[in-house]
Amino acid sequence: MPTVTFYQSGKSVELNQNSELLDLENTDQCELDFGCRAAGCGTCAIEVVAGLHNLNPKNEDEEDMLDRLDINGPNCRLACQCRLNGDITIRSLG
Repeated sequence: MPTVTFYQSGKSVELNQNSELLDLENTDQCELDFGCRAAGCGTCAIEVVAGLHNLNPKNEDEEDMLDRLDINGPNCRLACQCRLNGDITIRSLG
């Protein structure tokens, strides 16, 4: 099972292959806030410190919201739009 590691605390959570990062909300280890859950608020902005290749590509809605929030960089994502295909380490930007 793929692991999500939170950079700030070093805590890790296992999720099923191809899970949405939104599934972190159902764990007692979640260190992210999720607002709208639809790339409309930016509350769940993250930097992928390691394992970016283990996430699905950005979609147009996500790109637009990151641009509006002036959160740039190839490693910046909205967690609500991510599907997990392997281990990642993330840092909250929200």
